[in-house]
Amino acid sequence: MDLNVLLGIAVAGVVLVYLMKALKGPLMGLGKLALRTLVAFAGIWAFNVVASLFGVHMGLNIVSALTIAVLGLPGIALLFAVKYLL
Repeated sequence: MDLNVLLGIAVAGVVLVYLMKALKGPLMGLGKLALRTLVAFAGIWAFNVVASLFGVHMGLNIVSALTIAVLGLPGIALLFAVKYLL
């Protein structure tokens, strides 16, 4: 192999390692958000199963799940306030 090709591969490898280290934090944050969103979906579904006995319903969609995933319990209160007060 040519020396220029070997040096190019070495530089690309170093750049790739530093790029992976730089993106580790943001990708971990996205993974945590995705996990919390899945838990929020399951929570909304479970709530709808139980609350259907009382005639209460919360929309099961990505926006409501992300709201709950980001805000937690205040997010649930916000969704109910938007639904029943507006």
